[in-house]
Amino acid sequence: MKHNTYLVTIAAVVVVIASCGKLDYKKTKSGLLYKIISSGNSSNPVVKENEYLKFNYVSKLNDSVLYTTYGKMPGYSKVSTAGQPGQTDYSPVEIFGMLKKGDSAITVALVDTFLKRGMASQLPPSAKKGDRLTTTFKVLEVFKTEDLVRADYEAEMKKDMPRQQKEMKEQMTKEKKMRKEQSQKEEEELRKSGEIDKELKDMENYLSSKKIPAQKTGKGTFVLVKDQGNGIAAGQGDTVTVKYTGRILATDSVFESNSYSFPLGEGEVIQGWDEGIKLFKKGGKGTLYVPGFLAYGKNARPPFRALESLIFDVEIIDVKPVSVNH
Repeated sequence: MKHNTYLVTIAAVVVVIASCGKLDYKKTKSGLLYKIISSGNSSNPVVKENEYLKFNYVSKLNDSVLYTTYGKMPGYSKVSTAGQPGQTDYSPVEIFGMLKKGDSAITVALVDTFLKRGMASQLPPSAKKGDRLTTTFKVLEVFKTEDLVRADYEAEMKKDMPRQQKEMKEQMTKEKKMRKEQSQKEEEELRKSGEIDKELKDMENYLSSKKIPAQKTGKGTFVLVKDQGNGIAAGQGDTVTVKYTGRILATDSVFESNSYSFPLGEGEVIQGWDEGIKLFKKGGKGTLYVPGFLAYGKNARPPFRALESLIFDVEIIDVKPVSVNH
């Protein structure tokens, strides 16, 4: 069968749940400890080669939960009783061919065994010698064909989409907050060192020497408005599409020409853009002169040097008000 992203192989789930307890464990050929708790329904046959399992699982490192599918998307996996060397060895996949619909199971793997076998890459970063990886899971359904799996997956995905969207939004908000805090910390350090005052003075001298009548806005972005535009003004949260050519101020060399859409003032672009684009309306054209601390900062990556000052020739192609976006 072709690889399908909707089939979740639990080989990747070998980072797993709980302590051994006092259950009567057996061992697979690779030495994985396991216990199957039968559903008690004798009418359910053991899964066959090339059929598919749908299951919920919880993974733990010692007593710490690493991941759970409960309340989220369940896992799906094709069953291969022959196994896939290197992928199924010493993982819960080894016991898939022993299960029936309704069965529950527990597998226990030792971190020391992973290390001895050169399988450290399969361990969670916090795992250490003496730790235990445990997976508990319950078989929800057994499917005979890929088409049945696909239909079930799509139904589950539709049901789970609101949770995924909420989780993604929360993660984006968290990352945005972290970026803002890091930017504020870096800016404070640069201000205390005198770097910001130096950059602003250097930019003023540059503009003066070139006789460029750019106006300063925000924390220090200098903007030359050639045509303000006569369309919608770009405001906080509006989605703005900008056609631009970026140049390195020190060499006047072009590093990129492109178009880009982003929500203005939300920290998704460099500060120089968030500050400078606000002076334009749809159809506007001009140039932004951005000191390094308002560009990519001290942690800039190639082709930029740390605190590299930049120039952007911009044209505001479109402005979509935030009320329309939402």
